[in-house]
Amino acid sequence: MSKKKTLVVIGNGMVGQYFFATLMDSPLKDNFEVVTFCEERIAVYDRIHLSEYFSGKTADDLSLVEEVFFRE
Repeated sequence: MSKKKTLVVIGNGMVGQYFFATLMDSPLKDNFEVVTFCEERIAVYDRIHLSEYFSGKTADDLSLVEEVFFRE
């Protein structure tokens, strides 16, 4: 049986991603099983520059994380 506590984050926008990145750089990360719920199917992206998507940027260009971030 795991002694880790479950940490639930609702939403994964830019603030949520900053929280995750900060947690993953902390030794506290080993104390938690992290779960996030969000409506979007793609990883967090730069919403400030979203209009650039319509000018040729791709979802990968706007992504704030590497594809493997949530697998770690």
